[in-house]
Amino acid sequence: MFISDRYRILLLMAILAVVGLAIGGATLIILYNTSFDQTRERLIEAVQSRARLIEAMARHTRRHLEEHHDAAGVSMASPERILAEILDQLREAHEHFPGMGRTGEFTLGQRQGDEIVFLLHRRHDNTGDTPIPVPHNSLVAEPMRRALSGNSGWVVGMDYRGVEVLAAHEPVRLLGMGIVAKLDMAEVRHPYEVAAGLAFFAGLGVILIGVLFFFRVGEPLLRQIHEAALLRESRRHLEEARAALQEKAVYLDNILRTATDMAIVATDRDFLILYCNPAAEVMHGLSASEVIGRHLEEIHKQRDVDPERFALGIEHVRIDGEHTYEVRSSQGGRERIIHSRVSGILDDAGGLVGYLLMARDVSDERAVIHSLEKSERRYRLLVESANDAILVADADTGVIVDANPMAEALLGRPLADILGKHQTDLHPIEEMEHYARLFADHVEGRRKTVDNVEVLRADGQRVPVEIRAAVTDLGDQRVILGIFRDVTERRRSEETLRLSRESLVKAQMIAHLGNWDWDVRTNELEWSDEVYHIFGLPPKTCLASFDDYLHAVHPLDRSLVEESIRRTLAEPYPPYDIEHRILRPDGGEVYVHERGALILDVENRPVRMLGTVQDITQRKLMALRMQTLNQELELRVTLRTRDLERSNRDLQQFAYVASHDLQEPLRLVAGFVQLLEKRYAGALDEKATQYIAYVVDGVKHMDALINSLLAYARVETQGEALTLVSCDSVLDRALRYLSRICVASEAVITRDPLPQLTADEGQLIQVFQNLIGNALKFRGEVAPRIHVGCRREGAEWLFTVRDNGIGIDAQYAERIFVIFQKLHARSRYEGTGIGLALCKRIIERHGGRIWVESTQGEGSAFHFTLPAGTPENVAAL
Repeated sequence: MFISDRYRILLLMAILAVVGLAIGGATLIILYNTSFDQTRERLIEAVQSRARLIEAMARHTRRHLEEHHDAAGVSMASPERILAEILDQLREAHEHFPGMGRTGEFTLGQRQGDEIVFLLHRRHDNTGDTPIPVPHNSLVAEPMRRALSGNSGWVVGMDYRGVEVLAAHEPVRLLGMGIVAKLDMAEVRHPYEVAAGLAFFAGLGVILIGVLFFFRVGEPLLRQIHEAALLRESRRHLEEARAALQEKAVYLDNILRTATDMAIVATDRDFLILYCNPAAEVMHGLSASEVIGRHLEEIHKQRDVDPERFALGIEHVRIDGEHTYEVRSSQGGRERIIHSRVSGILDDAGGLVGYLLMARDVSDERAVIHSLEKSERRYRLLVESANDAILVADADTGVIVDANPMAEALLGRPLADILGKHQTDLHPIEEMEHYARLFADHVEGRRKTVDNVEVLRADGQRVPVEIRAAVTDLGDQRVILGIFRDVTERRRSEETLRLSRESLVKAQMIAHLGNWDWDVRTNELEWSDEVYHIFGLPPKTCLASFDDYLHAVHPLDRSLVEESIRRTLAEPYPPYDIEHRILRPDGGEVYVHERGALILDVENRPVRMLGTVQDITQRKLMALRMQTLNQELELRVTLRTRDLERSNRDLQQFAYVASHDLQEPLRLVAGFVQLLEKRYAGALDEKATQYIAYVVDGVKHMDALINSLLAYARVETQGEALTLVSCDSVLDRALRYLSRICVASEAVITRDPLPQLTADEGQLIQVFQNLIGNALKFRGEVAPRIHVGCRREGAEWLFTVRDNGIGIDAQYAERIFVIFQKLHARSRYEGTGIGLALCKRIIERHGGRIWVESTQGEGSAFHFTLPAGTPENVAAL
């Protein structure tokens, strides 16, 4: 013990010495760093001031030399002359500079080609030769190389001698030179290296002196301290022995007193009370001082204990050595149940010397048992009425010990077949090991819920279930309770939902339509995969916030999108609906149509916005293409309109010529021929009279042709404005004009109710008159039967004029609508051949169509359509 104490004191002295050395070393390091920083700042200040001084000298020298010229009149301010003047002044100044340390040095250098040339150097100990040039890319002269590179600052590196120095460097940009002020690192470190050596040896000396002092003075003192410690240890053992005796003395009393739920009373063989513990005081409501020395029978009388039952208990004690019974009593208005036990106290010879009565209030315990029984009944009720299968297995063996009726229904087995089975027997045999691991995970608490598992019914059917399990300790047994839920219907629903989602994703992909969800409060944005596809991005990458999304919007459309979002987020919260461009990472532009709607909280504030994104690039490009085509079409229509206007002017000119210049000679010919016929009526033979008749007939036919052509030309130029007219009235007027022919041919004309529509009434009369007139003209052997029909087809009215005439060969169905085209000789059927052409021109002016359906010998059906719109819409056609 003494030796170990000595070693500990020596170790403590060594530690103190090491700590002292460490503190001294740390102090030296701090002082060194402080001195280093001061030296560095002094060098930086010196080199910067000299650089500025040299630049000022250069400017002054240049101005001075520029004022002087040589004999040839040339300015003396050449760069070489300026440099020489400055170097001379610097050399002179250096002679008077007091110096900076033993190794301090200023150097002034310039780069010439690939070498650094030192123009001036000054060591403060006036030693050293002029430095020789060094390569610019060498490892030495690092401070000067930095200065010539335009860098200002300091560095610890190799100078032109290859010696480590602390240097400050500064460029002299006006002269293209660099200046360096430096101090050898050996000089910087020397004082502190000497101090460190002195401190080390001083510390070593202190340790040696301390060891010697300890062995001379400390060891006798340590012996005295050790002897005092041994004395204290002896006294401590004595006190511990005394305390142990006291503890044993009160040990039994403490046991009895700490039995708070067990009342203990000891009597002599005459039932005089010798001892009672605090629990007995509480149970009987009497203190120990009140009962000790009294007869037990007195206490029983106060507590209403049946004396005969107690006497019977004492007889049992004398025979059997002990007796147990229960006593019911009332305390504080509450019935109490006291479980009592009486035994005899024997001496060493086995003789009875007294009695020990122990009683315990079991009222609360019985209440707990009753509550547990109620809980058990409640548990059975809940388990047996649960909608899920519940199985209880031993956590250690895995054997099923209980199950509810739903478990019987799920497994298709009676309860007797389930109980006693191992839990793995409920599952398919080929996956038994897998389910054994799952059971172990549940027991260890690593799992609470398991899905995607199956149980095996008695009929071999596999049923998918979800299992929720928990381990419960029942005191004598640890069980695991598992709730098995049949998820067959949920699986079907999930599969239906999965198929529906896949259909939705495919539909969105086909329609180039994606959806998004923006949390307005957190600014988080979620997109479907199709949206990432539209934006040209891999799914689930970036665009995690609305700001990221705005970055993807085309810069020219970004303000428009932001403004639309602001409008949507402000009351009355209009829907978000906008078309704009997206700029893909590859530089491509995509047109999108976005729609969105807000979700509001109970305070009518926006919390989320749900919406869709549709790629409308193809539609936009098609619209632009259509716009281009429309512009081209408008240009063509404009050009065509000009051509038509020119043609109409030509046609009007022709109409004027036809009505005046052409008809006037015809009338003159007809007049003179008729005068010739009258004047020479008796002188002309029959042949001449026939010729005159031919001439008059030809003139009349020519006049009819000209009038017909004039009417054809005036369909567009002299038509009336389109107004609302009754087609029934129009047909009535046309029939009045044809009444003589109708009567003569005994024609039967029927018709459907005709509508009101927008048209040129005069031209529409002409259409009906021409079509019905043709039906009367080109009739067969029987009396003409003509029907005018009409029905609505979308935005048009379809009119039909059907007859039973001679019909038309199908090959001439288009030819008959060409001007002056006739299928029969004029001698057989009169006419100019312009009627149907005139009808076509009128119908086309109204924006309709006309065609014929006919079989030769069976009659014809002429169809034409007219718009059913308003006058403005029809006029626009």
